[in-house]
Amino acid sequence: MNGVYFKPWLGENYGKTKTLILGESAYGWRDKNGRIWHPSPSAPKKSLFYWLKHLEKRNYFSSMSKVLCKTDHPTTEQAKREWNEYAYAIYVQGTVGEGARKRPSSLQWECAAHLLLRLIENLRPLKIIVTGLDMWNHHMPGCNGPHLRDDLQAYKLSDGTLVWCLALPHPANTRQGFKWEKIGESIRQFESAKLPLREN
Repeated sequence: MNGVYFKPWLGENYGKTKTLILGESAYGWRDKNGRIWHPSPSAPKKSLFYWLKHLEKRNYFSSMSKVLCKTDHPTTEQAKREWNEYAYAIYVQGTVGEGARKRPSSLQWECAAHLLLRLIENLRPLKIIVTGLDMWNHHMPGCNGPHLRDDLQAYKLSDGTLVWCLALPHPANTRQGFKWEKIGESIRQFESAKLPLREN
């Protein structure tokens, strides 16, 4: 996948569900010696597996694990089992800088929008859960398929297959609308919806 830096993580059962969870970005951090580390191409898998062992800390993965497990206090084993139903990828390629509050640059948003289509042509999901409204607003110009609602639109792949996208608030931002019970219901409705695989 030319230009795609992060290697998507594929859960064991992704082939059955064909649902991709799309995270916004990844950032660098400092170790105890002050050295800065930036995410590697394997960051989707490494981040997921690290944070599933630390679900007591409030962040993207703990919030999404509550949603997927349908409980406020999922165990690591429950979370691993549920995440195995999905693929997980990062939208913005490369680091956004140091620290969780760093935002992608205009160029990073623009490049990510172009690279997403390459990613989904390769992964062939049927549905994408887009976790972040900023990301949604920066990738929607690439959606070339049907538009059912402002938060439910589709990409059309090169062979005409439709890949449906659902937009959700960012899981780490509980002050701006991420309520795990409500989000979980939205995802379950999306997953069970019989959406067209092609345009008529």
